[in-house]
Amino acid sequence: MAAVPVSARDPRISAFLSTRVPSGTVLAEGAWAHECVLSAAADIDTFVCCPDLLDEPSRRLARGAARRAGTAVEVSAKTFARISRRSSPSGLASLVRLPRWHAGAGALGGRPIGAGTRVLVADGVEYATNLGALIRVVDASGAQALLLTNRQARLEHPDVFTASRGTLLTTPIVDFGTPAAAGHWLVREGFAVRLALPGAASAGRLYGDSPTAIVVGSEGRGVSAQWRQVPHEPVSIPMRGRADSLNVAVAAGVLLFA
Repeated sequence: MAAVPVSARDPRISAFLSTRVPSGTVLAEGAWAHECVLSAAADIDTFVCCPDLLDEPSRRLARGAARRAGTAVEVSAKTFARISRRSSPSGLASLVRLPRWHAGAGALGGRPIGAGTRVLVADGVEYATNLGALIRVVDASGAQALLLTNRQARLEHPDVFTASRGTLLTTPIVDFGTPAAAGHWLVREGFAVRLALPGAASAGRLYGDSPTAIVVGSEGRGVSAQWRQVPHEPVSIPMRGRADSLNVAVAAGVLLFA
């Protein structure tokens, strides 16, 4: 659709002026972000552009975003500066719908579960940047999905999108809420569950003849006690220097690439 010129008072841009975007959407701003959105064929609720701020590559992205958007509007440079989260506004901003993924019988994220299926479970993740980095690790490692329990960080936080390098839009993510719910589903589907626990035996052969779930916890508290009620094998990463722990996304990467 063609973008319609509007003023700062237009209700169609009110969500961009809020400190929190609507549930189920994420703010994408700038050329790189819109390249991610368009390559993921993500659905755009509202697209806002400022023609005066666009170079030719950005104009191409603007045309593509406007075609995918339910609503597309143009604003002045002054208005765009108000909605921008950046020190140097780019002229491109979108509210993008987050995809919905499901875990069912024999399937996860639209793909069947097999012996080689690997998933990462993040328990109690508190920081948006860590959540985004975990999503990126899942994508890079070829794991099938990220499962969430006791989640603290909002998927809608812009730092999740940025830290994931846009893979938030393409990586299957399922929020189970509680470890009990996630554990029940994993056991039912035949997963071998590995809990990352300090002091456990070092990670040896993590992956065998069954689908495998690697469970990592928050950096401050680790995996919650509820997960220990789920049938599991404890694993850890040997620390050979002075540091006694790794960033949660780094630890997840070590275990997923093992």
